[in-house]
Amino acid sequence: MELIIISPKEENKYVKKLLEKIDSEFLPEQVPVKIEEYSEKLNCFKNVDRKVELDGGKPHYGWVIYQTSILCEAERHAVWENDEEELIDITPRDIDFEQVMFVSDNNFEYHGQIIDNYRVNITNNKIVDHFIKVCETLSDFYSLGKRKNDSELEIDPQIANTIYQYEDLKVQLELYIAKGSTFRSKCICGGRKNYKNCCGGTLLERINNDAKRIMKK
Repeated sequence: MELIIISPKEENKYVKKLLEKIDSEFLPEQVPVKIEEYSEKLNCFKNVDRKVELDGGKPHYGWVIYQTSILCEAERHAVWENDEEELIDITPRDIDFEQVMFVSDNNFEYHGQIIDNYRVNITNNKIVDHFIKVCETLSDFYSLGKRKNDSELEIDPQIANTIYQYEDLKVQLELYIAKGSTFRSKCICGGRKNYKNCCGGTLLERINNDAKRIMKK
């Protein structure tokens, strides 16, 4: 099962659940994507600041919404608002979208903070909930770092080592889910037990223990 990423064209039941999590006061809208030659991939805040510096207008903050076969996800995002109050997304991605679903948030300002995504499991597969928990845990660990610049964090070496382990686990879980694995499938570690009675049975306890250890640093 290939995890194809889309940006929904219209509101669906998963988007509605996501909007409840965000507690948005706005409905989603479609924003056209027009990349500037200086725009850096996935660096929306810097890109929009540069656009404002060159062409006026102002940053407009909110969330961009994506959907795969397992998740509906909201990611903090900045688009450019011109003098006619039109919104334009100028940031390139791995996938070329002509437009994206965007939800405004007038109560947010970006000051370099690390912000996690909101995610909704759109399947009946409980492993997706584990994947979401790993993503959330990674964000908590990254938030303990200090930003050196737009693309680099300064992180304690022991925390960085734990982050590396969880980044690897995140990739492995995503591949495991993409193969159609469930709680009853042969465990991700390759052992003879199913996931539920092996790694899956101890994952949440592992996360809690690692979080307690890391947060004490």
